[in-house]
Amino acid sequence: MRSLRTVAALLAAGVMLPSAAAAHGPVAPIASSYLARVTKAPPRLDVKVVDGDQRLWVRIAPGATLVVRDYRGAPYLRLSDRGVEVNRNSEMAYLNHVPAEKIPRDVTAATPPAWRRVSGARSYGWHDGRLHALASVARAPGVSLAGRWRVPVIADGRPAAISGTLTHADHPSLVWLWIVLVIVACVLAARRLRRPQLDRRVARALAIVALAAIAAAAVARGLHGRPGLSAVQLVILGVLGAFVVWGAYRVAAGRVDFLVLVAIGFVALWEGAVVVSTLWNGFVLAALPAFWVRVAAVLCFGCGTGLLLEASRATREPTPEQAVR
Repeated sequence: MRSLRTVAALLAAGVMLPSAAAAHGPVAPIASSYLARVTKAPPRLDVKVVDGDQRLWVRIAPGATLVVRDYRGAPYLRLSDRGVEVNRNSEMAYLNHVPAEKIPRDVTAATPPAWRRVSGARSYGWHDGRLHALASVARAPGVSLAGRWRVPVIADGRPAAISGTLTHADHPSLVWLWIVLVIVACVLAARRLRRPQLDRRVARALAIVALAAIAAAAVARGLHGRPGLSAVQLVILGVLGAFVVWGAYRVAAGRVDFLVLVAIGFVALWEGAVVVSTLWNGFVLAALPAFWVRVAAVLCFGCGTGLLLEASRATREPTPEQAVR
């Protein structure tokens, strides 16, 4: 009974945590077809593009001041030693609200600012459509550079701009998807032989590879800061790490029963779903190289499916001695 409760709890964690990470949608993508880069910024500013081409993050040096202008040229953000302020009478303040709000007709570039303090820090990140606006512009065949973007600012009282480039990457090869089919086909072929000893070996091998893939995918997305690691990211990574350790212990002890197969298989499929966009987007936004993240994705799908197939066979075995170990 204790083992049953443990598996249920870990399985629930595997279900909820990846979905929480994915709940941000485009705010925290794992992959993108476009990548924006900063090429020029005013002095005393630390500027980074976050989430491929979605968000801009700025940190000012002590004593510096910065005002970021919105799409119409009105002041949107004001950063200083006192913290960060948002102009509620800015177009971007309405568009970046969650959920987005309709812009009142009387709000224009000439509307007097209504500043509201949102943070005591000297850094701030926001969604800026100017980074990926060029993605809708037609590109010549074989050209990766989509264009150059520019965000007007006032740095230390002087007009300036943060500027950069937007680059496109082609889709990865479809060979990655075939790997999943090959793994599943091999599992089905082994099942047709109806050899219990072979089934046990296949189940153990799938579990080991699936756990390694889950760990790689979790590290790849969990340690990818935006631009720093949050407490939530670390907690999610810690829980998934505990699940991997638990699964490895069960496999090493030869205690790979039906519930263990289902738990590892389901979490592998869920983790694969979280990073599946790496298989059709050119840029991978993760802490590991793109090749290894894609390997983790296909192994999560292939091994996760194989484990659920093995679990379906385990339910038909009449005695514990015949269960998959």
